[in-house]
Amino acid sequence: MEYIKRRTTAVPEATRNITPRVTEIVEAVRRSGEKAVRQFSRTFDGYTGDLRVSREAIASAEAALPPRVREALAQAAMNVSTFHSFQRSMLREEVVEVMKGVFAGIRFEPVSSAAIYVPGGRYPLPSTAIMGVVAAREAGVGRIIAMTPPSGPDGPHEIVLGALSMLDVKEVWSIGGAQAIAACAFGIEGMERVDVIAGPGNAYVTEAKRLLFGAVGIDGLAGPSEVTVVADGTARADLVAADLIAQSEHDSQARATLLSLDRELALSVLAEVESLLGKLPDPGTARESWTCNGTVSFCSMEEAAAYANSESPEHLVLAVKAPGKALPLFRSFGSAFLGPFTAQAFGDYVAGTNHILPTGGTARFAGGLWTGTFLRPQTFLETDIGGARRLAELGTPISGAEGLPGHTLAMELRIGVDRS
Repeated sequence: MEYIKRRTTAVPEATRNITPRVTEIVEAVRRSGEKAVRQFSRTFDGYTGDLRVSREAIASAEAALPPRVREALAQAAMNVSTFHSFQRSMLREEVVEVMKGVFAGIRFEPVSSAAIYVPGGRYPLPSTAIMGVVAAREAGVGRIIAMTPPSGPDGPHEIVLGALSMLDVKEVWSIGGAQAIAACAFGIEGMERVDVIAGPGNAYVTEAKRLLFGAVGIDGLAGPSEVTVVADGTARADLVAADLIAQSEHDSQARATLLSLDRELALSVLAEVESLLGKLPDPGTARESWTCNGTVSFCSMEEAAAYANSESPEHLVLAVKAPGKALPLFRSFGSAFLGPFTAQAFGDYVAGTNHILPTGGTARFAGGLWTGTFLRPQTFLETDIGGARRLAELGTPISGAEGLPGHTLAMELRIGVDRS
């Protein structure tokens, strides 16, 4: 593998050790509830308004949506609903006879409540509201609330509220940061605690989710966005460059990687990135991210697959001649985008796949947000008398070997063994 451009960035000093500060915030909310949340909202966001957004404000935000934006959000929600409904249909209650008279089953039960965190920092993200809320709804979650930070003295950004109104979310809270996660985990005045928290956020949100996992379920720990593009000589340099820039503009810490099977293409993409950056209204974040974190290498397909599987990127783009044939080589990624027409940005917004995905290499052991995030697999067992006898004959030697006579007793009593 020949590196043509390497990333140079390090973890920013400000985010290296935030655990003590986040712990203070979490513990303050645990002790003081709403009072602490209000204090942190005042300190971090300069916000002193109502924590819960009124239904009138939510409805007003929807009415203010530009028609084209509203239409696009509606279709995006429909596409996400279609794909996530399909996911739910795969998870059916099933029973199998594992041996004569022994029946084992599984079902998938939704959690009772979930909170969707919708970021509101540099960019308002109504698309994240759609991804989280629709996945939870298709799973069958009864109570879905939204947490989104205030963008000013009037509360959350209007386009986020408008999207939440379209999704018929009745309970929306103008709270962000670690205090929002703690409020969801413990509950505060007017807000009951939830079972699961899903959605990306800044480093403070992520650290709070990490600290509170166990007290509440979480979808994962989100970090800076990532894309790895594998491209061969059939790929268009401008399209590859556009996918790299699309992820780079998320955050100065975002990582964009090109693994090119064609050296000339790699050089062309470098030139195209510079050209396209010049066409952005404000290329600052994208340029900083690409300069510090962008990687370009020339390699074989086998080397590309080995590298990608090791990195386990959030997004994998296969801009190659036969992407379907190449896909089995790649085992660790959040979501893959196949072929020249499949922009990774489609998945961010409207295609139906979810954009809340594992980052930081966690795709090695985790997947993205889906209906299963809000479902609990529950197994059940039933036996007849014949099955009980067969199981007791097998189970009692094991319980005896483990030195657990109570287990032996529970099995023998089922089949009428006299221990007097």
